[in-house]
Amino acid sequence: MSSETIRNRYFMPKPQLSPSDLRYLTDVDFVDHVAVVAIDPRRPEAILGVARWIRDPARPDRAEAAFVVVDRAQGTGVGSALAIALTDLAIARGVTTLTGSMLSDNRQSEGMFRRMGGELTVHRQGITNEVVTTLPRAEDRLRRLAHNRRMRPRRRSDHGVRRPAHVAPRAAA
Repeated sequence: MSSETIRNRYFMPKPQLSPSDLRYLTDVDFVDHVAVVAIDPRRPEAILGVARWIRDPARPDRAEAAFVVVDRAQGTGVGSALAIALTDLAIARGVTTLTGSMLSDNRQSEGMFRRMGGELTVHRQGITNEVVTTLPRAEDRLRRLAHNRRMRPRRRSDHGVRRPAHVAPRAAA
């Protein structure tokens, strides 16, 4: 990942993860700490992105979410897919609100919170933004996602990755 991607995720340069960082990032129980990983189907060992939420022990209906997508996969829809999967897992586990912190110039992360289909509030606080998204009820989720047309990937010819401007929806079998 580029230094900018690392800075956007950790708010500072981070040349390597410490043992406590590794423990924190891999101690996933799928109840209070949920993580979703996107891999390259042609190279399953290559991680394209990770999204996670960690439940607030004082308020079990709230969790803090975070995302990171490798540079070559940014703008291809990987982040949107991770946000949607993470939201579905949160709703299924009784989380009604996801929060997040990001650098104020990190519009991609703010966009991923918008794609979750809930009501989003952004508190701009100088160099950082705090976001709070109230998740929709499970039965309203698909309707809200269908209404939100911002999920389509944008074209990324600058990195050699091109995606269609429009992907036709497929009917469920």
